[in-house]
Amino acid sequence: ICVISDTATGRTPELKLHVRFARNQGWTEDELAEALIHLVGYVGAPLVREALLTAKEVFEEMRAEA
Repeated sequence: ICVISDTATGRTPELKLHVRFARNQGWTEDELAEALIHLVGYVGAPLVREALLTAKEVFEEMRAEA
């Protein structure tokens, strides 16, 4: 819910935290990306694009930390 809410409201700093939390709770990168892509019709492509870029950044950071 937090990832979706952050995406819909354009809250990038919070989205970074919540994507990280979701990954740590067992969500896969693909599951998170699909959830974000599903929002295109509801909140628009610009917000979803920014969220996907943010998620990609977090995924890369987490891989580098591992």
